[in-house]
Amino acid sequence: MMIDPVTFRKAFENSTQKEIIKERDKLIREIRRYEKGKIPEEDYCIDPSPKVVYRMNNLYLAELCHLIIEKDKEKDEY
Repeated sequence: MMIDPVTFRKAFENSTQKEIIKERDKLIREIRRYEKGKIPEEDYCIDPSPKVVYRMNNLYLAELCHLIIEKDKEKDEY
């Protein structure tokens, strides 16, 4: 089951910058794996499909990038 991007982001709002970056990097690896066609054929029979996971991962990535920027701005305020 996939969650909506805003809920995904909320799960990381209290995380450190380092933890958020680690998750961002994980999403990027998964996105690239799909784009390079390295998804095993048997994974295309699962629900949600790899295409749906790919699209959601891109939305999650966008949310994490916004969160990284916000946390970086907070550092400037101190």
